Amino acid sequence: MFATAPVAETRLRVRVDGETYRTNIRLTERGVRTLASTFRRTSGRAFSRASPTLDATTTVADRRVRVAGVTEPVSDGVGFAFRGHDEESFRLTDLVENGSVPPRVAGLLSVAVERGAACLVAGPRGAGKTTTLGALLWELPRTVRTVVIEDTPELPVSALQAAGRDVQPLRTERGDGPSVDATAALRTALRLGDGALVVGEVRGEEAGVLYEAMRVGGGDSAVLGTIHGTGGDSVRERLVSDLGVPESAFAATDLVVTLDPPTADGGRGIAAVEEVRGHEDGVAFESLFLREGPTATATGRIDRGASHLVESLSHAGESYASVRETIRDRTAALAPPDLAAGSAEPER
Repeated sequence: MFATAPVAETRLRVRVDGETYRTNIRLTERGVRTLASTFRRTSGRAFSRASPTLDATTTVADRRVRVAGVTEPVSDGVGFAFRGHDEESFRLTDLVENGSVPPRVAGLLSVAVERGAACLVAGPRGAGKTTTLGALLWELPRTVRTVVIEDTPELPVSALQAAGRDVQPLRTERGDGPSVDATAALRTALRLGDGALVVGEVRGEEAGVLYEAMRVGGGDSAVLGTIHGTGGDSVRERLVSDLGVPESAFAATDLVVTLDPPTADGGRGIAAVEEVRGHEDGVAFESLFLREGPTATATGRIDRGASHLVESLSHAGESYASVRETIRDRTAALAPPDLAAGSAEPER
């Protein structure tokens, strides 16, 4: 929902299923000031002329809401954008059932995360990166300690903790409130013990610290995060050219999973799954799944025995074929019966 300044003259707009509609409702100036005060109090973050932007998660009528706000002098008054969060914590089985993640992709991601892969979930705003990342957290082994770094809490930390998982959240700064900067948070996370490392969004100088830790082998558990990008090449450009991560360090990435918002042909969710291959001249990307139509389908690389990722996931003495069989078993376990029957789609 959007409340655009000046709020007393502009009707609220809502976005439903990718379409934006104008309502017949306006906020009053008094009402929007009350909202601003409420969000300052509940989020613990400043929102004033001295700090004219707000990015926080708060609770409204027992529902978690992501709030982005602006005020004078950067705007002609107070304006807000609200995005509600489902209280339900989605898992891979849920994303398979609603069509966001094909069964075979879910099987691969589940095994990759369980066995300690470094995976980035990429896509534009609104594509479902955080939801997908949250679902992947449930695939970590129950015995693995997980440190989650976020500036605005969105990942299902509470649900994981309630389920008996050892999850330590760290809040990074956004200019106010009790927090540390992202780089300090990451260095702290690396000192909190071996285990999985989750970065809600990779977007600043902390990327260099993250990839240095990955490059030198900071543990055998998964490293997961989200990043804005439209595929492997875009993610590499963002990290290497914009954020200064050495390409040799970026090669520590195992997988880039790219999401798309809903499309006109009914497609949504997974657009591509690419494994990262390091070589003398830098890195290359090999597609394991690609979407050409409503659903991402396998390229055949895994079943041909040509996936470096699958090979790297093997335990000592375990064959490629055995890992591939494990992925097939996990696919069947994650998919409902009607989808599992069609999960062995023909390779392209």
